Amino acid sequence: MKFSRFARRTKHDEILADVVWYFGVGNDCTEDFIHMIGQLLTERYLIIERLGSGGFSETYLARDKYLPCNPLCVVKQFQLSPSSTISLEMARQLFETEARVLDQLGQNHAQIPTLFAYCHEQDQLYQIQEYIEGENLGDEIAQGKCLTSEAAIDLLNQTLPILEYIHSHQVIHRDIKPSHFIQRDGVIVLIDFGAAYCVPITGKPTEVIFSIGTPGYMPEEQEAGAPEPSSDLYALGASVIHLLTGVHPKELERNPVTGELDWRMHLQGRVINPGLSTVLDRMVQRNPRMRYQNASEALAALGAALRAPAPAKRRSFKRGRWVPARQLWKPAVLSLLLGGWYFYFSNQIEGAGAMLTQLEHAVSQSDNDVALVHEASTQSDVNRMMVAPDNRF
Repeated sequence: MKFSRFARRTKHDEILADVVWYFGVGNDCTEDFIHMIGQLLTERYLIIERLGSGGFSETYLARDKYLPCNPLCVVKQFQLSPSSTISLEMARQLFETEARVLDQLGQNHAQIPTLFAYCHEQDQLYQIQEYIEGENLGDEIAQGKCLTSEAAIDLLNQTLPILEYIHSHQVIHRDIKPSHFIQRDGVIVLIDFGAAYCVPITGKPTEVIFSIGTPGYMPEEQEAGAPEPSSDLYALGASVIHLLTGVHPKELERNPVTGELDWRMHLQGRVINPGLSTVLDRMVQRNPRMRYQNASEALAALGAALRAPAPAKRRSFKRGRWVPARQLWKPAVLSLLLGGWYFYFSNQIEGAGAMLTQLEHAVSQSDNDVALVHEASTQSDVNRMMVAPDNRF
């Protein structure tokens, strides 16, 4: 009799039994919960938990009933949010692009999720992706944890090759941020290619008619709808700065003279590797032409900066002896001269700051990329200026 009763069970009953088996859910489940959690896609993927939602998708945790041990996987259901600012057609295009990118890149790279299936069922569109189990860096920063200098260097060493790989396949991620990095067994995996953009083979990216990305991590050219590979480098640099300081990039102020992110003040006295600071500064340059142009260049610069010998420390001994007093007159005189020059130039620097502000206003109202200093009308005693090769001083 028991076998006969089991044989008469409907498929819906079997699905509910599986849900009960996975979660220990009782009969007090609501119909909405049953409808969302009990679906069996393509007779294979059983949805067991809701993970979250985005602008045009709902994400669920599921189990693959066809494989031994029923391994976990991720199901993304296409569903445009009512608050979304993009059209249904554009959202569908992005969803399909994500599937193509994962199918192309995830199969051959261990730090990119693999696409298992892309299917239509009951007028719904689904992706089934590899489930990446590990520590989400976005959750870590939300708990008030900050990266050490060494951990930040390791993060760059792991993620820059991922960007090098996807950029070599003419793909721009466009949504690099801490919550899209998962550390699995010590290895960083980049997830969520929902905003990915495929660059035309004919050359550099064509103009995109909409802006997509996360404010703070998204550079200005991407906000304007013209992403470049260096846009991902900016987002990665902003992400590492966020993880180092605990301060969201949106909350960082820009230096009034250089216009660049002023993030070191948020280190709260912590000392980080100077080579790391130099690389991060270059990655988050406001002007995309001033950044590293590709991930390989940034990775090489990071390696070179870390290999550079530390500046020699001043010593008060020579060969185990005190330095004779007569050898100290030159530093003393030099200090006096520098002190005098400092008081003189402090007034000049104030004038230079005022002049730079006026120049910035003059150039911003011009269509030219370059404006000569003597052509700009400024009210300042400063009549001559030099710009260092790093374009900052």
